Amino acid sequence: MKKIEAGSLYLKQHRNLFQCPICKGKFETVEGHSLVCANGHHFDVSKKGTLHLLMKGGQNEYGKEMLSSRKNLADTGFFHPLLDAVYAHIDKPETAAVLDVGCGEGSHLHYLTEKGLKGTKIGFDISKDAIQLAASNFFPDAFWCVADLAHSPFAESAFDVILNIFSPSQYQEFDRVLKPDGKVIKVVPNAQYLIELREQLYALDTTKREYDNQQVVDRFYDIYPDAVSEEVIYTVDLDAKSYGWLMEMTPLSWGASEESLANASANPLNSVTVAVTLLVASKAV
Repeated sequence: MKKIEAGSLYLKQHRNLFQCPICKGKFETVEGHSLVCANGHHFDVSKKGTLHLLMKGGQNEYGKEMLSSRKNLADTGFFHPLLDAVYAHIDKPETAAVLDVGCGEGSHLHYLTEKGLKGTKIGFDISKDAIQLAASNFFPDAFWCVADLAHSPFAESAFDVILNIFSPSQYQEFDRVLKPDGKVIKVVPNAQYLIELREQLYALDTTKREYDNQQVVDRFYDIYPDAVSEEVIYTVDLDAKSYGWLMEMTPLSWGASEESLANASANPLNSVTVAVTLLVASKAV
């Protein structure tokens, strides 16, 4: 079956998970390869089997090369211990309906699928390049779509789990699309995340070398007072290729001086620390 046909079939079976981002109405039918709402708004399935649900062009700083590097780095197992911790908090992974917010090129959802996440899965990102890469590499794992969290095209009370890994949040929207007993799992970097790389790139700039995400954590607890947190810290060994992929994918390198980048290229790190805070909460009442 071609991807466009598989994508259209998926929408016929799961159109109840979506709502029209233009009028907020229900999608009534799939005509050919188009998802159509009650007010006649059409959204076409692409040849790659994806759906573009942005009302206007999305803006994203992540280009194709960066996204490819993130996939290559993910393939080495760079994020696996982190994702193992995420998976442990997903109830009934065989049947849970999961929405991956800001899914990027899809590698996180792909690994979780391999772990045993077998229910309905949707990954979305504002970046068309990211979704095209996800569909090219991981099409059977999930349904991939281009969408904006600020104008969410997902139905009310449709999902058991929201994954929010290294991506922006909109908690009112999270609670709208979660089922009454749904769960948010958010991952944020903490002070030791990639500390070796920050020290290498910003040896003389303490404002960029030091990192604090406490405001993000505090905000999560403001919304979900009964949330629980878990610290996940581990070290990843690097070779020349994986170090290059890390440098390409991380925004840390974007603000570094030419001199610092040249020094980093000449002196690649042998290992780096991955340190994150895992925040888990049930839907706010």
